[in-house]
Amino acid sequence: MKILPGMLLICFLGFISELNAQRLIERGMILNPLENPAIDLEEEKPKWFTQVGGWASFGNYGFYGDGNHQWYQHLGAYVEIYRRENISSLAVTSQIEFIADPENDINFSPRAIFWEEGLLYSRKIRGSFLQIGYYHRCKHDIDNLRFGEERTMVFGSALARYVIPFRPGGGIDAIVALQYDHYTITWEKRTPAEFEGDSYDWSRLNQSVKLNSSFQKQVGRKTNLHLDGYTMATFFKNDFLMNAKIRTEIGSSTPIGDVRFGVHLEHLGDSGIPVQPKSVTLLGVGIRIMTPGSIR
Repeated sequence: MKILPGMLLICFLGFISELNAQRLIERGMILNPLENPAIDLEEEKPKWFTQVGGWASFGNYGFYGDGNHQWYQHLGAYVEIYRRENISSLAVTSQIEFIADPENDINFSPRAIFWEEGLLYSRKIRGSFLQIGYYHRCKHDIDNLRFGEERTMVFGSALARYVIPFRPGGGIDAIVALQYDHYTITWEKRTPAEFEGDSYDWSRLNQSVKLNSSFQKQVGRKTNLHLDGYTMATFFKNDFLMNAKIRTEIGSSTPIGDVRFGVHLEHLGDSGIPVQPKSVTLLGVGIRIMTPGSIR
C-alpha cells in the first residue's frame, strides 16, 4: 500500500481540465482523520476500516439578509477505509447542507440542498499534513414551484490541501489550512432559460483558493473557547467574488463527541440559490457536534 500516494497523485493530475469553486459544505471546517486522538497504530502496522466519524450542526439565522435563509442543517460523515501507522490515511466522505426559508407558517419550508461525496487521502509530513482528493458536488432546489424558477448545479472537484497545526503559547491550540480546488465538471441550469449565462455562472468558474484557521483555548476542566473562520477567493471567466466567515463557540468534550454552541457571521458572494445570483450576509446561532480532533 506504499504506492497509494503516487497512485492518487496520478489520478489527481489526470482529473485536471478546468478550474472553479462553489459554496462548499466543508468551507468552515478542516477534516483530517489522522488527527483523531482515539486512533493510534503501531509502527509498520496497516489497518483497514480504522474509524468512522462525522459531524452535525443545526442553527437559525437571526439575520438572513434575503428571503432564502431562515435556518440550516449540516450532516456529514467519513469512513477511514485504510490507514498505515499514523502516517497516511484514505477516507471516503459524504455531507449535505440543507437550507430552509421563512415562507411557511410552521417554519419548515425547504429551499435548497447542497450535496457532496468525496475521496480524501492524507499524509503526515513531519508536523504537518498534505491532503489530496476528489469531490463530487451538486446543488438542487427543493420547494421551487411557488417561485417558478430553479437553479441546479453539478460539479466535480480535485483538491489539494496543506494543514499546519501549531501551538503559539498561552494554552492555545491552533491549526491553519490552505486549500486549492480544481474542477473537472462544471454545469449549471437555470429556469426560466432567460437567466442562463447571467453573472456568476458556475459553469464558467475558473479557480478558487481557501484559507481556514482554527484556534481553541481551554477555559475550564472540560470547557474550551473556539474561534475559527475562512476566506475564499473565487475566480470566474469574467467575474470575481469573495466568501468569508468568522465563528466563535464555547464547547466541551462529551461521550458523543465535541459539542459546541456559538454564533457566526458569513458573507457569500453568491449564495447559489436564487436564479438571479445575489450576495448575502448571514448571522447565525447554532450547535455543532463532531468527532474530536479529526474535525476542526
